[in-house]
Amino acid sequence: MHLFRKKHVTQCSRCGKLPNHRYKPRREWNVQGTFCSSCHTEMTKEFILKQQEEKTRLEQEPEYCSLCRKEILEEADKNKARWQWNMESGSILCKACFETKSSQYEKRLNYCSICNSHLGFVRYNPKPKWNLEGQLCRTCWDDQKRIKR
Repeated sequence: MHLFRKKHVTQCSRCGKLPNHRYKPRREWNVQGTFCSSCHTEMTKEFILKQQEEKTRLEQEPEYCSLCRKEILEEADKNKARWQWNMESGSILCKACFETKSSQYEKRLNYCSICNSHLGFVRYNPKPKWNLEGQLCRTCWDDQKRIKR
């Protein structure tokens, strides 16, 4: 048994000193090795400053709607896409596109995709080979099953 192991002596990856305490770099820094305390704090400061500069640069650029590519001028017109819509993360939509996307999602969720009748508590998902989008009522599901056998 090795009760007393020798510590592996490593130098700071940035300045080459032998540190009393070693600090692992963050993954975002893309640096191998370990840092001494002073180099670690310097790298942290640099990384935070770069993030702030990137954030201010992005705030100054005009934002565009992810669907219609219209420039969004007012802060009230900015709407984030909901996760259920299967869009890219961070997608921003104008007010008109947000409302149409929301109504399309509600319709697909609450109405039969074939007969457009309102779905109750029981809903039926179409089989993948039917190539249908949305959910079905019982009568349409039975009809599809009978037709597609």
